Amino acid sequence: MVGLLKLETNITISNKLISFFNLIRYKNILIITVTQLFSYYFLSESISLEDLFSDRFVLLISATFLSAAAGYIINDYMDVKLDMVNKPNAVIIGKIISRRWAIFLHSIFNILAVTLAWLISYKVAFLVFTCSLLLWMYSQYFKKSYLLGNLLVAVMTASTIFILIPFDERTNVLGCLSYAIFAFFSNLIREIIKDTEDIRGDSKFNANTLPIKLGIRKTKSILLYLQSLFTLSCFGFIFLFPSMSNCNKITFVKFLFYIVFLVIIPSIYALYLLWNADTKKHFTKLSFWSKLIMIFGIFSMIFWRLG
Repeated sequence: MVGLLKLETNITISNKLISFFNLIRYKNILIITVTQLFSYYFLSESISLEDLFSDRFVLLISATFLSAAAGYIINDYMDVKLDMVNKPNAVIIGKIISRRWAIFLHSIFNILAVTLAWLISYKVAFLVFTCSLLLWMYSQYFKKSYLLGNLLVAVMTASTIFILIPFDERTNVLGCLSYAIFAFFSNLIREIIKDTEDIRGDSKFNANTLPIKLGIRKTKSILLYLQSLFTLSCFGFIFLFPSMSNCNKITFVKFLFYIVFLVIIPSIYALYLLWNADTKKHFTKLSFWSKLIMIFGIFSMIFWRLG
């Protein structure tokens, strides 16, 4: 009997840990962490491998992790009722983790994030504090607002790379800005796609998202325009790459094939999917492809250091 109770307790603790990692979107945070690692190392030739293990960079990675985790927690906290309609099987707060614990973790994570950032510099601390505040405002006021919520998320994603500029003066500013802009537009497109995917649930809670305000047809037109502009900008980036990275011809050819086959062709395919998208399933597939394009685009940073 005692053994059975211990087993049930272990299962309960295990379930809560798994739920906690799902709550903070550990996969997304892993992508954020890898993005910062790649951006810091591959975009600047003066950054060494030892710099990745320096106290300052570990503090930055930790502050970013905690700030992002806090943002995901408060987002789910504010969206419990909405998520019960859009994704009832994925609801964690109120079911597995109490609302009180969620607020406690959100507060502690934000305090720790700003404190760690302050140990780096006041500029980094200011940016981390601003991001934490905007993430809270997004969840509280702007998530289901007309376009502003989408823009805020895109800015927050871009800031993951942009923050490296005040963090270290050796950082390649042009490279960081290029990929911050890439992250901004790829995430803006994906956020609008996700709002279109969740239109039925959002409409029940008086949300004012782009697809609810304009309708799916007009939202698709905007998405087609943004996706086309994004694809064309990737073409332009190919030809600007040699002058920005000082790569040799062999590296440029490798970069060319990488971007064409893993970013541009998938982007064109996303245009095809978007043109034919009508149902929630279609937009779910589009959301997946948008995330894939973003990841492959970020990984193209490795070519900046190969030349």
